[in-house]
Amino acid sequence: MSGFRQTSAAYTLVEVMVAAALLGLMLTVYFTGFGQGYLNLNTARQDLRATQILTQKTEAIRLCTFSQLTTLPTTFKDYYLDSSATNSQLTTYYGTISVTSATNIPNWVSYYDKIKLVTISVSWTNYLYDHLIPHTRSMQTLAASAGLVNYVYGYTTNSP
Repeated sequence: MSGFRQTSAAYTLVEVMVAAALLGLMLTVYFTGFGQGYLNLNTARQDLRATQILTQKTEAIRLCTFSQLTTLPTTFKDYYLDSSATNSQLTTYYGTISVTSATNIPNWVSYYDKIKLVTISVSWTNYLYDHLIPHTRSMQTLAASAGLVNYVYGYTTNSP
């Protein structure tokens, strides 16, 4: 029985090196994707918190009387503690409130001086590895002398 031939069942060195390179590339892409996903999630959380702050301030301003609009603070500061982060990162939101004449209403209408445009803006900075990325969001609302506060609290007179 000298006619039997032994077959080789092993891989060549080139095949093993190609498989190792492909595995390394796949793992690199896999972990990079997870890292980018977590960064996007953190940015979305901070953006949502900024929207919550803007909505909170806007709703509070809508319940102010028309005369109280002139005494609003022009700046504010709010915080968000991201407890899901490994180092419990504290994000600080810096806000501004400005009350101006309504620019989208013609100045010849009789109620022009009884409507104000309120703009609330927040800005914050988040970190992308070692880079600082500034963000800004803003929201606007109109406040009228015969507005929502009169309906809620039953005021009948309100000086402009």
